[in-house]
Amino acid sequence: MNEQLADINPSAYAPYRDPREYITSWTDKIWITRGLGHLKDHYAPDVKVHTCYGETYGFEDVMRNSLQKMVAFPNRGGGHDDVIWEQRGPNGFVSAHRVFNNATHLGHWTYGPPTGKDWVNRGMAHCVVQDNKVVEEWVIRDEYAVLEHLGLDPFQVAAQLAHRSPVLGKAIDMGAQSAPFAGRIENPVKSGISGARPDRYTAECEMIVEMFENVWNGRFFDMVPRYFSDTIVCQTVRLRRVMGIVPYQMELMSLLAAVPDAQVEIRDFAVHESTDLGLRIGTIWLLRGTYCGSPVYGPTNNAPVNILGSSHFELRNGKIIREVRIFDEISVMAQIIKAGQEPVEA
Repeated sequence: MNEQLADINPSAYAPYRDPREYITSWTDKIWITRGLGHLKDHYAPDVKVHTCYGETYGFEDVMRNSLQKMVAFPNRGGGHDDVIWEQRGPNGFVSAHRVFNNATHLGHWTYGPPTGKDWVNRGMAHCVVQDNKVVEEWVIRDEYAVLEHLGLDPFQVAAQLAHRSPVLGKAIDMGAQSAPFAGRIENPVKSGISGARPDRYTAECEMIVEMFENVWNGRFFDMVPRYFSDTIVCQTVRLRRVMGIVPYQMELMSLLAAVPDAQVEIRDFAVHESTDLGLRIGTIWLLRGTYCGSPVYGPTNNAPVNILGSSHFELRNGKIIREVRIFDEISVMAQIIKAGQEPVEA
């Protein structure tokens, strides 16, 4: 038996063979065969769901939001790119679930009436499962890609969402004290937002922490070759894909150029190694800064922004060979727009 699996009580993922099958099977049961009622079998009554626009509490919100999304995108499908799972106590685990979504906009949704157009994007669902139920979830999707494919104006949609969150039905809550962003994680290698980690893959996680600190926070972009393979592939927002050290450096620098004072914090780790897919490390990260640099999202206005993101890393021979990096640019734009419209105190 897999060493990582041996430490978890099978009741945590029953009736499936392992946590990966638990996540993929019930996801398909709900979204592919439209068994929305099965949500109650997998979500705790008091589940917390954190998004880039705010958060909800309780199973009923999950059901309401899922029903509306299924009507808007009735043929929504998704490929399970990966499930990076790791133990969280004897009867629980965390799963970093990466999905490649596709659908047709055939019903009314937050973005307006049906357009009849197809879209694809990537998303991450970071779930904490205890006693066979999802008790907490962080959801991050590349919504900019969706709007591009639907032919909608991202700035117009972001302005609407700034005052009416698709999750809460009211203004977005992205302040520093909002639950998804509050506090600091002292040592995510030991314990993150999903709880205490097992004492495994410590060196690998510490390498990821060091990389974020040196390359992202220290701006030592010349240190990229220390951590990444020469043929590094990075897949990121708007379905962009870059390969090689220099393109990787420029992709990351482009992200930081909009918020040049930003610092990143790792909020959580999930690590899994298997014979078929090798060693993968999933992270939830938070980039805090101000919109004072490159005017990527319109004129700069020094708006404080919190960018909730997720990176999944594949490692081979001690180096990162692939990164999938997802964050929601529309939520960033909504924060910038909202800050620009708020009255300035005298």
